Amino acid sequence: MIYRVYFICSFASIGGFLFGYEFGILTGIMIMPYFQNDLNARNISEYLLSAMMAGAFGGSLCSGYLADRVGRRGLMCLATIIFLLGGVLQVAADHLVKIYAGRVITGISIGLLSMVVPLYQSEIAPKNMRGRLVSIQQLAIAFGISVSYWIGYGFLDVNSPASWRLPLGIPLVIGLIYAIGILLMPRSPRYLIHRHMDIQALEVLAFIRGDGSLSHPEVLMEYVEIKQSMRFEETYGSKHYGRLFQKGWENNRKRLLLGIAVQAFQQLTGANSIFLYAPQIFQALGIVGGHGTLLANAVSGVINLVFSIPPVFFIDRFGRRPTLLIGTIVCCICMIAMAIVGAVTGLTDNIRAIYAPGGMAADIPREIDINVIGSSINSGGTVAFLVVMYLFIASYALTWAPVGWIFPTELYSQDVRAQALGITTAANWLFNYGVTQITPIMFVTIRWKTFAAYAVVCAVIGYLVYRYFPETMGKSLEEIDLIFSGNFNYYDLNVHHPQTAAAALDILDHAHAYARNSNPLNPQVVEGLFGDLTTPSIGTPAVTPFAQSTKPSTPQVNENSIPLEPITSHSTAPLSSPPLSSPSASLSLSRPPFSPPSSIKSSPS
Repeated sequence: MIYRVYFICSFASIGGFLFGYEFGILTGIMIMPYFQNDLNARNISEYLLSAMMAGAFGGSLCSGYLADRVGRRGLMCLATIIFLLGGVLQVAADHLVKIYAGRVITGISIGLLSMVVPLYQSEIAPKNMRGRLVSIQQLAIAFGISVSYWIGYGFLDVNSPASWRLPLGIPLVIGLIYAIGILLMPRSPRYLIHRHMDIQALEVLAFIRGDGSLSHPEVLMEYVEIKQSMRFEETYGSKHYGRLFQKGWENNRKRLLLGIAVQAFQQLTGANSIFLYAPQIFQALGIVGGHGTLLANAVSGVINLVFSIPPVFFIDRFGRRPTLLIGTIVCCICMIAMAIVGAVTGLTDNIRAIYAPGGMAADIPREIDINVIGSSINSGGTVAFLVVMYLFIASYALTWAPVGWIFPTELYSQDVRAQALGITTAANWLFNYGVTQITPIMFVTIRWKTFAAYAVVCAVIGYLVYRYFPETMGKSLEEIDLIFSGNFNYYDLNVHHPQTAAAALDILDHAHAYARNSNPLNPQVVEGLFGDLTTPSIGTPAVTPFAQSTKPSTPQVNENSIPLEPITSHSTAPLSSPPLSSPSASLSLSRPPFSPPSSIKSSPS
C-alpha cells in the first residue's frame, strides 16, 4: 500500500507549502504602491520578516512539548488554526500594528509546522523510503516560494488594495482545506505506541504497510521493533528534559549537536542571502524596475522548484553524507565564482548604493528602464553572474535543502525525538534570522567579499560533514538509535543489524533451516551469525537474549496494550530482559542480512 504513504506524506507537506508561501510573498507585497500607501509601510520589510522569524523561533521551541502532549496530527491541526488567525488579521489589517501582529502569529504557526510535518512524515515512512517522503516537505516549500513569487509578479499592476490583500488571503483557502484534511489522516504509529495505544497503532500500521490485516508479517515485525525499543527507553531511560544535553549511553548530546549543526549549516551555505536579497542583487546587475526584478526573482523560484523534484527519487539511493558533501563542494565553487565575477566586473559593488537599510526592495521603481536592462543583460559579466547564481540555487535545491530537513528527523529515539526536533528547528530559524540581518551589512561593507566569506564557510561545513556526520540512509529509526547507543561503525552504508529480538530470531530461523539439512547448529555458527551476544557493554547489565527463562515474566500492560508473545512464535526472549535493540547487547555485526556461513554451506548432507 505504498500509494497510501505517498498520499499521506504529500498531503501533510501542504504545511510546507504554507511555510514557503509566507516566506516568499513579502518580496512582491513590499513594492506594491497600495500596500505602501494604505499602511504607510515603506522601508519596513526587514522588520516584517524579523517579526515572522521571531514567531517561528518561539513556535518551534514550543513544538516539541506540544507534539508529545497533543500528538503529531493534533499539533498540525492546531498550527493550521493559528495560521488562519494570523492570515485573517493580515488581510483585514487597516493599520501597520495589525500587520505586525499577524506576521508574528503566522510565524508561530510556521515554526510549529516546520517541525511537526517532517516529524510526522519520518514516523510513518518505511525506512527504505523515509528520505524521499520527507523530501516532499522541501518540494512543497519550494513550490510555495515559487507560487508566491509569481503571484507577487502577477498582482503588481492591480490598481486597488486587492493587489496586496488577495495575495495574503490566498493561503487562507488552502489552510482551511488543510485543517479539515488533517482530521482524516492517520495518527503516527510510533506516537500511539509511545502513549500505550497499541491497538490503534497496529491498525495504522496495517493501513499504511500491509493489506489491512493486523496479522500481516511486516506489520507485526515493525510493531515488535518499535515496541521493544520504547519498552527499553521506558525502563532504562531518563524522563527529564535535561537528558537531551547529557552524553550517557544514548549519546543524546552528540545527536542534538548534529541536528543543530545540519540546520545551521543549511542557512550558512548562503542560500537565504540569495533568496531574500535577490531583488537587490538583480538591481545591482542592472535589472531595474518592479517588473524586471520580480520576474528575475520568479525565475529563481522556478529553478528552485524544478531542482527540488529529483531528490524525491534519488535521495534514498546515494545516502545523506555524499549528498551533503557534493552539495557543499558545488555551493562553495559557485560562491567563489560569484566573488570573482563581482571583483572583476564591479557589478556587486552596486548593491552598496542600492541597498536600503530599512527594507528589502522597498524603493525599487515600478517602471522598467529598457536601456539599462538591455545594456546590462548583454554584458558578459551579468550573464556569467546570473548563470552561476542559478547554478548555486539548483545545487542547493538538490542537496542541502531536502537533507537539511531529513537528517534531523532520523537522529533521535522516540522519547526525545519531538523535543530534540523542536530545538533543532529553532536553531534553523535563529540562524535564518542571523543570515538575514548580517548579509545586507556585508553587502554594504565588504561587497563582493560577501560571496568569498560564504565560500569559506562552505569549505568549513564540508570538512565538518566529512568528519562528524553519520550515514542514516536505509536504517529504521530504531536501528539508528541502536547505532548511536552502541559501538558500531555508523559511517558504513551497509550496516544493518538485527536491531530487535524479533529480527534476530527471524535470522536464526533461517540458520536452523539450513542446519536441518546439514550439521547441527553449533556455538561457532551462532557467533558467526550474531557476534558475541552475551558480552555486556561497560556500565550495563549482561543480557543473554536467547537464554531459556525458567520463569518468564508477564509484561505490565494496560487495556489497550498488546503483549509481545502472540506476535512472534518464539518464546526464547523473555520480555523482562532488555531487547536486543538495547546497548546492553554488544552486537558486532557489520554485514547484510543472513547469508549461511561457509561451515554450513560446505557441510555434507
